[in-house]
Amino acid sequence: MASALTLALKVPVRLLDSPGLEEAGVKRLGFPESRRAFLEALARGGSTEAELCASAPRELGYLLARLEQEGWICHVLARDGRALATLEPLTPAFRFRPPAGGGPWRMSRFAWIRRTGDGAVLEHPLGLGRVMLHEPALLEPLGRLATPQDALDLGLAPAEAGALLALLGAAGAAAPCGPGGELPEDLDPALRQWEFHDLLFHSRSRQGTHGDPVGGTFRFLGELDPLPALPPAPAEPGIQLPEPRPGRGRPFFNVLEARRSIRAPGRDPISLPQLGAFLHHVARVRGVVPPDPQAGRAYEAVSAPCPGGGALHEIELYLTVSRCAGLEPGFYHYAAGTHALEPWPSPGAASGQLLLQAQRAMGAAAAPDILFTLAARVQRVAWKYQSIAYALILKNTGVLYQQMYLVATALGLAPCALGAGDTRLFAQASGLAFTRETSVGEFTLSGR
Repeated sequence: MASALTLALKVPVRLLDSPGLEEAGVKRLGFPESRRAFLEALARGGSTEAELCASAPRELGYLLARLEQEGWICHVLARDGRALATLEPLTPAFRFRPPAGGGPWRMSRFAWIRRTGDGAVLEHPLGLGRVMLHEPALLEPLGRLATPQDALDLGLAPAEAGALLALLGAAGAAAPCGPGGELPEDLDPALRQWEFHDLLFHSRSRQGTHGDPVGGTFRFLGELDPLPALPPAPAEPGIQLPEPRPGRGRPFFNVLEARRSIRAPGRDPISLPQLGAFLHHVARVRGVVPPDPQAGRAYEAVSAPCPGGGALHEIELYLTVSRCAGLEPGFYHYAAGTHALEPWPSPGAASGQLLLQAQRAMGAAAAPDILFTLAARVQRVAWKYQSIAYALILKNTGVLYQQMYLVATALGLAPCALGAGDTRLFAQASGLAFTRETSVGEFTLSGR
């Protein structure tokens, strides 16, 4: 396969050669002229490996290999001095190794294209490198790779087609396929069982397969205000929930061993005092800690009964009540800061559909007494954490599930977590925008 690719330094790697460096205490490297010319050519871009290393192949080839090991070298497909596509390493573990094999090529089912800035980027969750697409005309030959294609069928000059496939192959986005159009990933039993969205989410919310910052980067600090610890209170006061009486309760390890998912509601409904005790031990806000920039916390933190990443406690509880002694059926929001229930205005038929879906999910003969929908205020987490925001929300959801199970078991109630819920129905019932506050979990609670 013909492949005329040029090399360049990865942005933001750049050469500095200024007298001011010595004044700042930075030592200048006394490079031989061949190395200096080599680095300057890399910084300009547009030269092939052979051209870069022509003056001292052994020495400069070694230097190039070292730069590639650091993840600093991009491979560029250009035409008449204009870059068409650039393969950019995402981690130092990347190596430019296009897959071997002749015959037709095909796009991986895990590859995706998205806009970035004024261009587009093509990535694969396991690729360790991504292809920046600078020329819109390249989208057409990429679309052809949905089916097996020979290089000559891509509508490009042979050298350009070969170079483009080399970039895609090294990024893991495409590969030579078999006579039936199957790719190596289609023959791998492990990869066959991964779905696109699961592999993408897993790879981009962990370290090792991408070069994006991960964790508490506070990337919106100074641009956007963080969400407050508690959502704004409505004008009308809510229904104050009873506080549980202090008591020893059941021994903790007995509660652990007794925990079960109970799908059938009991003969008698849950009562308002039981609901109040449940929410008191699960999700009430014990206190709000104001921001303390000196301690590295530029937002309001929350103290609650169960742990939450960054003490953010972004998950709100919405209750669809079928029956509860002392409480009217309806749709409510739990105001954790005041330990009260706020009746939600006009949820309509959507709340009834939520209950029906929960009943079907449990395979129960009757609706649960109460369906809890766990909804995340996503921006509360995304304001601080990068790459892991949604993953952290799901972990917090699991922590809350466990807390709900243990408290319900200790109170002698019937708990059951559900595996999935309808985000659209919750948005209809709550009137909340999907992008601002969205359902991430469901949990039922009934009398036992």
